[in-house]
Amino acid sequence: MVIVCCGGCNLFQTRDPQPPSQGSVGVEPPITPEIVLANLQLSIQNHNTDNYMRCFVDTTIPGAPAFTFVPSADFQGIFKNWQLEDERRYFQNLGAPTSGSPYLTTSNEQYINQASTTAEYTADYILFYPHHQAGVPTEVRGYMHMYLQTDGQHGWSIYRWEDTRTTTDSTWSYLKAHF
Repeated sequence: MVIVCCGGCNLFQTRDPQPPSQGSVGVEPPITPEIVLANLQLSIQNHNTDNYMRCFVDTTIPGAPAFTFVPSADFQGIFKNWQLEDERRYFQNLGAPTSGSPYLTTSNEQYINQASTTAEYTADYILFYPHHQAGVPTEVRGYMHMYLQTDGQHGWSIYRWEDTRTTTDSTWSYLKAHF
């Protein structure tokens, strides 16, 4: 017979839970298109690359569409073979914000052609990102048209993103092309 004596080790006492990892701070499960877009805004605000990438389609799931980014007209040739890894690299290359807090604001938002497994989202946007690169605007503006769908586990994600110039200001495409 083996008797284990562990004086003071409190083997069956519960412990305090560990704090969650920083990888998903504030991100909600993407059970609606609205949550995906809120997660996108939050990932930009926190400059969290992993959370940013979670907003996009998981192309490793069988039957998932390829990710497509359609840039504003002045950048059509540069993004010919743009893939998710390019999206990740761009966001990482922005680097930590130098001063102030990055943000994405939207206006004139519309959900169109929304069904049980697909949706389209359109909005005018302003993206502010205080990066380290001199001569590159920290604020860009335009019009986004995003196509979303559910995956096999009913999570929503963006699989197509179209960017359009609406003013004389630089667009998100410009920022992506530079970084």
